[in-house]
Amino acid sequence: MDLDIFASKFHLLLWALLATPVIYVLTTVTYELFFSPLSHIPGPKLAACTRLYEFYYDIVLHGRYTFKIAELHKKYGPIIRISPGEVHINDPEYYETLYSINGPRNKDSWFIESFDVAQSAFATLDHRLHRPRRALIAPYFSKARVQRVQSLIQNKLQKLTNRLNEVARSGKPLKVDVAFNCFTADVITSYTSFRGLNYLDDPDMVPIWSETVRNLVEVGMIARHLPGFFPLLASMGMKWIQRIYPKLLPVIAFRMKCAQEVNFMWENEEKASEDFAKNSLSQEPALFQDMVAKAPDTPDITEARVLHEYITIVAAGTETTAHTMTICTFHVLNDEQVLRKLRAELEEAFPDKKEMDLQTLEQLPYLTGIIYEGLRLSYGLSHRLQRICPTDPLKFRDVVIPPNTSIGMSSALIHHDESIFPKSHEFIPDRWTDLEDRKRLNRYLVSFSKGARQCIGMNLAFAELYMAVATVFRTFDMKLHETTVDDVRLHSDMMLPHAKPGSKGVRVVIDPI
Repeated sequence: MDLDIFASKFHLLLWALLATPVIYVLTTVTYELFFSPLSHIPGPKLAACTRLYEFYYDIVLHGRYTFKIAELHKKYGPIIRISPGEVHINDPEYYETLYSINGPRNKDSWFIESFDVAQSAFATLDHRLHRPRRALIAPYFSKARVQRVQSLIQNKLQKLTNRLNEVARSGKPLKVDVAFNCFTADVITSYTSFRGLNYLDDPDMVPIWSETVRNLVEVGMIARHLPGFFPLLASMGMKWIQRIYPKLLPVIAFRMKCAQEVNFMWENEEKASEDFAKNSLSQEPALFQDMVAKAPDTPDITEARVLHEYITIVAAGTETTAHTMTICTFHVLNDEQVLRKLRAELEEAFPDKKEMDLQTLEQLPYLTGIIYEGLRLSYGLSHRLQRICPTDPLKFRDVVIPPNTSIGMSSALIHHDESIFPKSHEFIPDRWTDLEDRKRLNRYLVSFSKGARQCIGMNLAFAELYMAVATVFRTFDMKLHETTVDDVRLHSDMMLPHAKPGSKGVRVVIDPI
Protein backbone atom coordinates (compact mmCIF):
# COMPACT_ATOMS: atom_id res chain seq x y z
CA MET A 1 0.00 0.00 0.00
CA ASP A 2 2.79 2.40 0.97
CA LEU A 3 4.59 1.57 -2.27
CA ASP A 4 1.47 2.43 -4.27
CA ILE A 5 1.19 5.82 -2.52
CA PHE A 6 4.89 6.50 -3.16
CA ALA A 7 4.55 5.52 -6.82
CA SER A 8 1.49 7.73 -7.20
CA LYS A 9 3.26 10.75 -5.68
CA PHE A 10 6.33 10.09 -7.82
CA HIS A 11 4.20 10.07 -10.97
CA LEU A 12 2.52 13.31 -9.93
CA LEU A 13 5.91 14.93 -9.35
CA LEU A 14 7.20 13.65 -12.68
CA TRP A 15 4.16 15.00 -14.51
CA ALA A 16 4.56 18.34 -12.74
CA LEU A 17 8.21 18.55 -13.78
CA LEU A 18 7.30 17.77 -17.38
CA ALA A 19 4.26 20.01 -17.47
CA THR A 20 5.86 23.11 -15.93
CA PRO A 21 8.09 24.03 -18.91
CA VAL A 22 5.28 23.21 -21.32
CA ILE A 23 2.86 25.45 -19.43
CA TYR A 24 5.52 28.18 -19.26
CA VAL A 25 6.12 28.04 -23.01
CA LEU A 26 2.41 28.01 -23.83
CA THR A 27 1.75 30.90 -21.45
CA THR A 28 4.63 32.93 -22.89
CA VAL A 29 3.55 32.28 -26.48
CA THR A 30 -0.07 33.15 -25.72
CA TYR A 31 0.89 36.37 -23.97
CA GLU A 32 3.40 37.55 -26.58
CA LEU A 33 1.14 36.81 -29.56
CA PHE A 34 -2.19 38.01 -28.18
CA PHE A 35 -1.82 40.14 -25.04
CA SER A 36 1.56 41.89 -25.28
CA PRO A 37 1.43 45.68 -25.86
CA LEU A 38 3.40 44.94 -29.05
CA SER A 39 1.15 42.15 -30.34
CA HIS A 40 -0.36 44.50 -32.95
CA ILE A 41 3.01 45.08 -34.64
CA PRO A 42 3.73 42.69 -37.54
CA GLY A 43 6.68 40.35 -37.72
CA PRO A 44 7.63 36.68 -37.44
CA LYS A 45 5.78 34.90 -34.64
CA LEU A 46 8.89 33.16 -33.35
CA ALA A 47 10.78 36.45 -33.00
CA ALA A 48 7.85 37.87 -31.01
CA CYS A 49 8.08 34.98 -28.54
CA THR A 50 11.81 34.50 -27.96
CA ARG A 51 15.23 36.07 -28.46
CA LEU A 52 16.45 32.69 -29.69
CA TYR A 53 15.38 33.89 -33.13
CA GLU A 54 17.90 36.73 -32.94
CA PHE A 55 20.44 34.44 -31.27
CA TYR A 56 20.36 32.11 -34.25
CA TYR A 57 21.02 34.81 -36.83
CA ASP A 58 23.51 36.90 -34.84
CA ILE A 59 25.45 34.29 -32.87
CA VAL A 60 25.06 30.98 -34.72
CA LEU A 61 25.24 32.58 -38.19
CA HIS A 62 27.60 35.33 -36.96
CA GLY A 63 26.11 38.75 -37.45
CA ARG A 64 23.40 38.04 -39.98
CA TYR A 65 20.35 39.38 -38.15
CA THR A 66 20.58 42.81 -39.78
CA PHE A 67 20.26 41.14 -43.17
CA LYS A 68 17.31 39.07 -41.94
CA ILE A 69 15.68 42.24 -40.61
CA ALA A 70 16.01 43.78 -44.08
CA GLU A 71 14.22 40.73 -45.53
CA LEU A 72 11.50 40.95 -42.89
CA HIS A 73 10.85 44.60 -43.76
CA LYS A 74 10.26 43.59 -47.37
CA LYS A 75 7.72 41.03 -46.19
CA TYR A 76 5.96 42.86 -43.34
CA GLY A 77 6.49 46.56 -44.04
CA PRO A 78 8.48 49.46 -42.54
CA ILE A 79 7.74 48.60 -38.89
CA ILE A 80 8.29 45.12 -37.49
CA ARG A 81 8.62 43.38 -34.15
CA ILE A 82 12.02 41.67 -34.04
CA SER A 83 12.04 40.35 -30.47
CA PRO A 84 9.59 40.12 -27.55
CA GLY A 85 10.30 43.69 -26.46
CA GLU A 86 11.85 45.36 -29.51
CA VAL A 87 10.58 47.04 -32.65
CA HIS A 88 12.59 47.93 -35.75
CA ILE A 89 11.71 50.72 -38.17
CA ASN A 90 13.05 51.15 -41.68
CA ASP A 91 11.99 54.61 -42.80
CA PRO A 92 14.71 57.26 -43.16
CA GLU A 93 12.15 60.04 -42.63
CA TYR A 94 11.50 58.78 -39.10
CA TYR A 95 15.14 58.79 -37.99
CA GLU A 96 15.18 62.27 -36.46
CA THR A 97 11.94 61.52 -34.60
CA LEU A 98 13.36 58.44 -32.92
CA TYR A 99 16.82 59.92 -32.34
CA SER A 100 15.43 63.17 -31.02
CA ILE A 101 17.42 66.15 -29.80
CA ASN A 102 14.82 67.31 -27.28
CA GLY A 103 12.64 64.29 -26.55
CA PRO A 104 13.65 62.00 -23.66
CA ARG A 105 15.37 58.86 -24.92
CA ASN A 106 16.74 56.08 -22.74
CA LYS A 107 18.92 53.19 -23.84
CA ASP A 108 18.03 49.50 -23.64
CA SER A 109 19.71 47.79 -20.69
CA TRP A 110 19.73 44.42 -22.46
CA PHE A 111 21.64 45.93 -25.34
CA ILE A 112 24.16 48.00 -23.43
CA GLU A 113 24.95 46.48 -20.02
CA SER A 114 26.95 43.57 -21.44
CA PHE A 115 29.76 46.00 -22.34
CA ASP A 116 30.45 46.57 -18.63
CA VAL A 117 30.98 50.33 -18.92
CA ALA A 118 27.78 51.37 -17.16
CA GLN A 119 29.15 54.64 -15.75
CA SER A 120 30.18 56.05 -19.13
CA ALA A 121 27.99 58.59 -20.91
CA PHE A 122 27.73 56.12 -23.81
CA ALA A 123 26.21 53.39 -21.62
CA THR A 124 24.11 55.58 -19.32
CA LEU A 125 20.57 54.26 -19.61
CA ASP A 126 18.49 57.09 -18.15
CA HIS A 127 18.33 60.30 -20.18
CA ARG A 128 18.23 62.39 -17.00
CA LEU A 129 21.63 61.10 -15.90
CA HIS A 130 23.01 61.00 -19.43
CA ARG A 131 22.54 64.73 -19.95
CA PRO A 132 24.97 65.95 -17.21
CA ARG A 133 27.45 63.18 -17.97
CA ARG A 134 27.58 64.14 -21.62
CA ALA A 135 27.70 67.85 -20.77
CA LEU A 136 30.90 67.28 -18.81
CA ILE A 137 32.62 65.68 -21.82
CA ALA A 138 31.15 67.47 -24.83
CA PRO A 139 33.21 70.71 -24.64
CA TYR A 140 36.40 68.70 -25.16
CA PHE A 141 35.14 67.61 -28.58
CA SER A 142 33.74 70.90 -29.85
CA LYS A 143 34.65 71.97 -33.37
CA ALA A 144 36.52 75.01 -32.06
CA ARG A 145 38.68 72.89 -29.79
CA VAL A 146 39.40 70.36 -32.54
CA GLN A 147 40.48 73.22 -34.81
CA ARG A 148 42.96 74.28 -32.13
CA VAL A 149 44.64 70.85 -31.89
CA GLN A 150 45.58 70.47 -35.55
CA SER A 151 49.24 70.42 -34.53
CA LEU A 152 48.62 67.23 -32.55
CA ILE A 153 46.96 65.54 -35.53
CA GLN A 154 49.74 66.77 -37.83
CA ASN A 155 52.35 65.30 -35.49
CA LYS A 156 50.68 61.89 -35.59
CA LEU A 157 50.30 62.18 -39.36
CA GLN A 158 54.02 62.81 -39.67
CA LYS A 159 54.67 59.64 -37.68
CA LEU A 160 52.22 57.76 -39.90
CA THR A 161 53.97 59.11 -43.00
CA ASN A 162 57.35 58.00 -41.64
CA ARG A 163 56.03 54.50 -41.01
CA LEU A 164 54.49 54.29 -44.47
CA ASN A 165 57.82 55.37 -45.98
CA GLU A 166 59.46 52.47 -44.14
CA VAL A 167 56.87 50.09 -45.57
CA ALA A 168 57.47 51.54 -49.04
CA ARG A 169 61.21 50.88 -48.74
CA SER A 170 60.58 47.31 -47.61
CA GLY A 171 58.46 46.53 -50.66
CA LYS A 172 56.07 44.50 -48.50
CA PRO A 173 52.30 44.91 -48.72
CA LEU A 174 50.61 46.77 -45.86
CA LYS A 175 47.25 45.99 -44.27
CA VAL A 176 46.11 49.59 -44.11
CA ASP A 177 43.67 49.25 -41.24
CA VAL A 178 46.61 48.33 -38.98
CA ALA A 179 48.29 51.67 -39.69
CA PHE A 180 45.07 53.69 -39.53
CA ASN A 181 44.05 52.14 -36.21
CA CYS A 182 47.43 53.02 -34.70
CA PHE A 183 47.07 56.57 -35.98
CA THR A 184 43.56 57.07 -34.56
CA ALA A 185 44.52 55.41 -31.24
CA ASP A 186 47.51 57.72 -30.86
CA VAL A 187 45.40 60.78 -31.67
CA ILE A 188 42.52 60.03 -29.30
CA THR A 189 44.74 59.07 -26.36
CA SER A 190 47.13 62.00 -26.82
CA TYR A 191 44.11 64.29 -27.11
CA THR A 192 42.24 63.08 -24.02
CA SER A 193 44.85 61.64 -21.65
CA PHE A 194 48.14 62.60 -20.02
CA ARG A 195 50.01 60.45 -22.54
CA GLY A 196 49.29 58.72 -25.81
CA LEU A 197 49.46 55.00 -26.47
CA ASN A 198 52.14 55.71 -29.12
CA TYR A 199 51.31 52.65 -31.19
CA LEU A 200 52.89 54.28 -34.26
CA ASP A 201 56.24 54.05 -32.47
CA ASP A 202 56.01 50.26 -32.38
CA PRO A 203 58.16 48.60 -35.11
CA ASP A 204 55.23 46.44 -36.24
CA MET A 205 52.53 49.06 -35.55
CA VAL A 206 50.79 46.73 -33.06
CA PRO A 207 48.81 44.62 -35.56
CA ILE A 208 46.68 43.09 -32.78
CA TRP A 209 45.25 46.54 -31.98
CA SER A 210 43.25 46.66 -35.23
CA GLU A 211 41.35 43.58 -34.03
CA THR A 212 41.02 44.50 -30.36
CA VAL A 213 38.10 46.92 -30.59
CA ARG A 214 36.29 44.58 -32.99
CA ASN A 215 36.73 41.79 -30.48
CA LEU A 216 35.58 44.07 -27.67
CA VAL A 217 32.22 44.83 -29.26
CA GLU A 218 31.80 41.25 -30.47
CA VAL A 219 32.29 39.98 -26.92
CA GLY A 220 29.67 42.46 -25.73
CA MET A 221 27.26 41.34 -28.42
CA ILE A 222 27.63 37.66 -27.51
CA ALA A 223 27.42 38.42 -23.79
CA ARG A 224 23.93 39.88 -24.28
CA HIS A 225 22.69 36.42 -25.15
CA LEU A 226 25.04 34.44 -22.88
CA PRO A 227 25.52 36.71 -19.85
CA GLY A 228 27.38 34.18 -17.71
CA PHE A 229 29.66 32.77 -20.37
CA PHE A 230 32.56 35.23 -20.37
CA PRO A 231 32.82 35.67 -16.57
CA LEU A 232 32.91 31.87 -16.27
CA LEU A 233 35.50 31.61 -19.03
CA ALA A 234 37.65 34.36 -17.49
CA SER A 235 37.61 32.55 -14.14
CA MET A 236 39.04 29.44 -15.82
CA GLY A 237 42.33 31.13 -16.68
CA MET A 238 44.23 32.17 -19.79
CA LYS A 239 44.90 28.63 -21.00
CA TRP A 240 41.20 27.85 -21.28
CA ILE A 241 40.43 31.23 -22.83
CA GLN A 242 43.06 30.51 -25.49
CA ARG A 243 41.45 27.16 -26.22
CA ILE A 244 37.79 28.17 -26.16
CA TYR A 245 37.58 31.83 -27.24
CA PRO A 246 40.98 33.45 -27.89
CA LYS A 247 39.36 36.70 -29.05
CA LEU A 248 38.76 37.46 -25.38
CA LEU A 249 42.50 37.74 -24.63
CA PRO A 250 43.17 41.10 -26.35
CA VAL A 251 39.95 42.44 -24.82
CA ILE A 252 41.19 41.56 -21.33
CA ALA A 253 44.59 43.09 -22.14
CA PHE A 254 42.93 46.29 -23.41
CA ARG A 255 40.80 46.71 -20.30
CA MET A 256 43.84 46.09 -18.10
CA LYS A 257 45.82 48.72 -20.03
CA CYS A 258 42.99 51.22 -19.66
CA ALA A 259 42.75 50.48 -15.93
CA GLN A 260 46.50 51.05 -15.53
CA GLU A 261 46.37 54.41 -17.32
CA VAL A 262 43.39 55.64 -15.31
CA ASN A 263 44.76 54.37 -12.00
CA PHE A 264 48.04 56.21 -12.64
CA MET A 265 46.15 59.47 -13.20
CA TRP A 266 43.96 58.84 -10.16
CA GLU A 267 46.81 58.01 -7.79
CA ASN A 268 49.46 60.33 -9.26
CA GLU A 269 47.56 63.40 -10.40
CA GLU A 270 50.52 65.77 -10.06
CA LYS A 271 52.95 63.46 -11.89
CA ALA A 272 50.41 62.87 -14.68
CA SER A 273 50.03 66.63 -15.09
CA GLU A 274 53.81 67.06 -15.30
CA ASP A 275 54.04 64.33 -17.93
CA PHE A 276 51.24 65.96 -19.92
CA ALA A 277 52.91 69.38 -19.79
CA LYS A 278 56.20 67.85 -20.93
CA ASN A 279 54.80 65.73 -23.78
CA SER A 280 51.69 67.59 -24.87
CA LEU A 281 51.41 68.70 -28.49
CA SER A 282 48.53 71.01 -27.63
CA GLN A 283 47.80 73.78 -25.15
CA GLU A 284 44.35 72.33 -24.55
CA PRO A 285 43.72 70.53 -21.24
CA ALA A 286 43.20 66.78 -21.39
CA LEU A 287 39.73 65.41 -20.69
CA PHE A 288 40.61 62.61 -18.29
CA GLN A 289 43.03 64.69 -16.23
CA ASP A 290 40.37 67.34 -15.87
CA MET A 291 37.88 64.70 -14.73
CA VAL A 292 40.32 63.47 -12.08
CA ALA A 293 40.94 67.06 -10.92
CA LYS A 294 37.19 67.69 -10.60
CA ALA A 295 36.53 64.45 -8.71
CA PRO A 296 36.80 65.86 -5.14
CA ASP A 297 33.96 68.30 -5.85
CA THR A 298 31.89 66.02 -8.11
CA PRO A 299 30.48 62.90 -6.42
CA ASP A 300 29.56 61.31 -9.76
CA ILE A 301 33.23 61.24 -10.84
CA THR A 302 34.83 58.10 -9.45
CA GLU A 303 37.81 56.11 -10.66
CA ALA A 304 35.37 53.60 -12.16
CA ARG A 305 33.55 56.40 -14.00
CA VAL A 306 36.81 57.71 -15.49
CA LEU A 307 37.79 54.17 -16.48
CA HIS A 308 34.47 53.56 -18.22
CA GLU A 309 34.75 56.85 -20.10
CA TYR A 310 38.35 56.02 -21.05
CA ILE A 311 37.38 52.60 -22.44
CA THR A 312 34.44 53.86 -24.47
CA ILE A 313 36.09 57.02 -25.82
CA VAL A 314 39.29 55.24 -26.85
CA ALA A 315 37.40 52.33 -28.40
CA ALA A 316 34.89 54.55 -30.20
CA GLY A 317 37.60 56.98 -31.28
CA THR A 318 39.74 54.43 -33.08
CA GLU A 319 38.14 51.60 -35.04
CA THR A 320 35.19 53.38 -36.64
CA THR A 321 37.31 56.28 -37.93
CA ALA A 322 40.09 53.94 -39.04
CA HIS A 323 37.56 51.76 -40.84
CA THR A 324 36.22 54.77 -42.73
CA MET A 325 39.79 55.63 -43.78
CA THR A 326 40.20 52.04 -44.97
CA ILE A 327 36.97 52.19 -46.99
CA CYS A 328 38.06 55.48 -48.58
CA THR A 329 41.48 54.04 -49.42
CA PHE A 330 40.06 50.98 -51.13
CA HIS A 331 37.50 52.80 -53.24
CA VAL A 332 39.87 55.58 -54.32
CA LEU A 333 42.48 53.03 -55.40
CA ASN A 334 39.85 50.82 -57.01
CA ASP A 335 38.72 53.55 -59.42
CA GLU A 336 41.41 55.31 -61.44
CA GLN A 337 39.11 58.21 -62.29
CA VAL A 338 38.37 58.88 -58.60
CA LEU A 339 42.09 58.76 -57.81
CA ARG A 340 42.95 61.20 -60.62
CA LYS A 341 40.26 63.69 -59.58
CA LEU A 342 41.35 63.59 -55.93
CA ARG A 343 45.02 64.03 -56.79
CA ALA A 344 44.26 66.93 -59.12
CA GLU A 345 42.21 68.71 -56.45
CA LEU A 346 44.90 68.23 -53.79
CA GLU A 347 47.72 69.33 -56.11
CA GLU A 348 45.85 72.48 -57.06
CA ALA A 349 45.11 73.37 -53.43
CA PHE A 350 48.57 72.40 -52.11
CA PRO A 351 51.07 72.58 -55.00
CA ASP A 352 54.19 72.41 -52.83
CA LYS A 353 53.15 69.54 -50.51
CA LYS A 354 53.15 71.76 -47.46
CA GLU A 355 51.19 70.75 -44.38
CA MET A 356 47.53 70.73 -45.34
CA ASP A 357 45.41 72.76 -42.94
CA LEU A 358 41.97 71.53 -41.98
CA GLN A 359 40.13 74.73 -42.90
CA THR A 360 41.30 74.52 -46.53
CA LEU A 361 40.69 70.77 -46.77
CA GLU A 362 37.10 71.17 -45.61
CA GLN A 363 36.44 73.46 -48.59
CA LEU A 364 37.56 70.90 -51.20
CA PRO A 365 34.38 69.46 -52.75
CA TYR A 366 35.77 66.23 -54.17
CA LEU A 367 37.72 65.31 -51.04
CA THR A 368 34.54 66.04 -49.08
CA GLY A 369 32.61 63.72 -51.39
CA ILE A 370 35.14 60.96 -50.74
CA ILE A 371 34.92 61.44 -46.96
CA TYR A 372 31.12 61.39 -46.99
CA GLU A 373 30.93 58.32 -49.24
CA GLY A 374 33.45 56.61 -46.98
CA LEU A 375 31.24 57.37 -43.99
CA ARG A 376 28.17 56.13 -45.83
CA LEU A 377 29.74 52.80 -46.78
CA SER A 378 31.46 52.25 -43.44
CA TYR A 379 28.21 52.85 -41.51
CA GLY A 380 29.74 53.84 -38.16
CA LEU A 381 28.04 51.15 -36.11
CA SER A 382 26.31 48.89 -38.62
CA HIS A 383 24.10 47.50 -35.84
CA ARG A 384 20.74 48.96 -34.92
CA LEU A 385 20.83 51.53 -32.13
CA GLN A 386 17.90 51.15 -29.73
CA ARG A 387 16.14 54.04 -28.08
CA ILE A 388 13.34 54.01 -25.51
CA CYS A 389 10.84 56.80 -24.97
CA PRO A 390 10.07 56.44 -21.26
CA THR A 391 7.20 58.89 -20.95
CA ASP A 392 4.90 58.87 -23.97
CA PRO A 393 3.87 56.55 -26.77
CA LEU A 394 5.48 57.19 -30.14
CA LYS A 395 3.50 57.07 -33.34
CA PHE A 396 4.87 55.72 -36.60
CA ARG A 397 2.34 56.44 -39.33
CA ASP A 398 -0.82 54.76 -37.99
CA VAL A 399 0.99 52.45 -35.53
CA VAL A 400 1.15 53.44 -31.87
CA ILE A 401 4.26 52.22 -30.04
CA PRO A 402 3.80 52.07 -26.25
CA PRO A 403 6.21 53.93 -23.95
CA ASN A 404 9.22 51.97 -22.67
CA THR A 405 9.46 50.02 -25.91
CA SER A 406 12.92 49.46 -27.34
CA ILE A 407 12.97 50.81 -30.91
CA GLY A 408 15.87 50.52 -33.32
CA MET A 409 16.94 51.73 -36.74
CA SER A 410 20.03 50.70 -38.72
CA SER A 411 22.53 52.79 -40.67
CA ALA A 412 23.27 49.74 -42.82
CA LEU A 413 19.69 49.87 -44.11
CA ILE A 414 19.27 53.64 -44.39
CA HIS A 415 22.55 54.09 -46.27
CA HIS A 416 21.34 51.64 -48.92
CA ASP A 417 17.92 53.18 -49.46
CA GLU A 418 17.90 53.44 -53.26
CA SER A 419 15.33 56.24 -53.24
CA ILE A 420 17.88 58.43 -51.44
CA PHE A 421 21.21 57.00 -52.58
CA PRO A 422 20.79 55.57 -56.11
CA LYS A 423 23.34 52.84 -56.89
CA SER A 424 23.86 52.73 -53.14
CA HIS A 425 26.48 49.97 -53.20
CA GLU A 426 28.70 52.02 -55.50
CA PHE A 427 31.25 54.59 -54.31
CA ILE A 428 30.16 57.85 -55.95
CA PRO A 429 31.84 60.95 -54.43
CA ASP A 430 30.09 63.23 -56.93
CA ARG A 431 26.77 62.71 -55.19
CA TRP A 432 28.10 64.98 -52.41
CA THR A 433 30.03 67.66 -54.31
CA ASP A 434 27.09 70.00 -54.92
CA LEU A 435 26.34 71.98 -51.75
CA GLU A 436 22.55 71.70 -52.08
CA ASP A 437 22.74 67.96 -52.73
CA ARG A 438 25.05 67.54 -49.75
CA LYS A 439 22.70 69.45 -47.49
CA ARG A 440 19.78 67.26 -48.61
CA LEU A 441 21.65 63.95 -48.34
CA ASN A 442 23.37 64.79 -45.07
CA ARG A 443 20.03 64.37 -43.32
CA TYR A 444 20.21 60.67 -44.16
CA LEU A 445 23.88 60.13 -43.36
CA VAL A 446 23.64 58.55 -39.92
CA SER A 447 27.13 57.12 -39.37
CA PHE A 448 27.36 59.24 -36.22
CA SER A 449 23.67 58.76 -35.36
CA LYS A 450 21.69 61.90 -34.49
CA GLY A 451 19.94 63.55 -31.59
CA ALA A 452 20.91 64.02 -27.96
CA ARG A 453 23.06 60.88 -27.99
CA GLN A 454 24.86 61.53 -31.27
CA CYS A 455 28.52 60.46 -31.41
CA ILE A 456 30.38 62.91 -29.21
CA GLY A 457 33.64 62.64 -31.18
CA MET A 458 32.22 63.53 -34.59
CA ASN A 459 34.24 66.74 -35.02
CA LEU A 460 37.51 65.01 -34.18
CA ALA A 461 36.67 62.13 -36.52
CA PHE A 462 36.01 64.52 -39.42
CA ALA A 463 39.31 66.31 -38.77
CA GLU A 464 41.23 63.03 -38.78
CA LEU A 465 39.49 61.86 -41.95
CA TYR A 466 40.12 65.05 -43.91
CA MET A 467 43.75 65.35 -42.84
CA ALA A 468 44.71 61.67 -43.08
CA VAL A 469 43.05 60.89 -46.42
CA ALA A 470 44.50 64.05 -47.99
CA THR A 471 47.99 63.44 -46.60
CA VAL A 472 48.16 59.79 -47.63
CA PHE A 473 47.04 60.40 -51.21
CA ARG A 474 49.11 63.58 -51.61
CA THR A 475 52.25 61.80 -50.36
CA PHE A 476 52.09 58.21 -51.60
CA ASP A 477 51.35 56.24 -54.73
CA MET A 478 49.54 53.08 -53.65
CA LYS A 479 48.21 50.04 -55.45
CA LEU A 480 45.81 47.44 -54.13
CA HIS A 481 47.40 44.08 -53.36
CA GLU A 482 45.21 40.98 -53.66
CA THR A 483 42.20 42.96 -52.49
CA THR A 484 38.67 43.05 -53.92
CA VAL A 485 35.41 44.74 -53.02
CA ASP A 486 34.51 41.65 -50.97
CA ASP A 487 37.20 42.75 -48.51
CA VAL A 488 35.23 45.91 -47.69
CA ARG A 489 31.63 44.91 -48.38
CA LEU A 490 29.46 44.34 -45.29
CA HIS A 491 29.03 40.61 -44.73
CA SER A 492 28.48 40.32 -40.96
CA ASP A 493 27.10 42.88 -38.54
CA MET A 494 28.83 42.35 -35.20
CA MET A 495 27.93 45.91 -34.19
CA LEU A 496 30.94 46.90 -36.28
CA PRO A 497 30.87 45.89 -39.96
CA HIS A 498 32.80 42.76 -40.86
CA ALA A 499 33.85 41.62 -44.32
CA LYS A 500 33.53 38.06 -45.59
CA PRO A 501 35.09 35.24 -43.52
CA GLY A 502 38.72 34.74 -44.42
CA SER A 503 39.23 38.28 -45.70
CA LYS A 504 42.79 39.53 -45.23
CA GLY A 505 41.64 43.14 -45.26
CA VAL A 506 42.63 45.98 -47.56
CA ARG A 507 46.28 45.52 -48.48
CA VAL A 508 48.37 47.91 -50.54
CA VAL A 509 51.84 48.24 -51.98
CA ILE A 510 53.24 51.74 -51.42
CA ASP A 511 55.59 54.02 -53.33
CA PRO A 512 56.33 57.67 -52.50
CA ILE A 513 55.08 60.09 -55.16
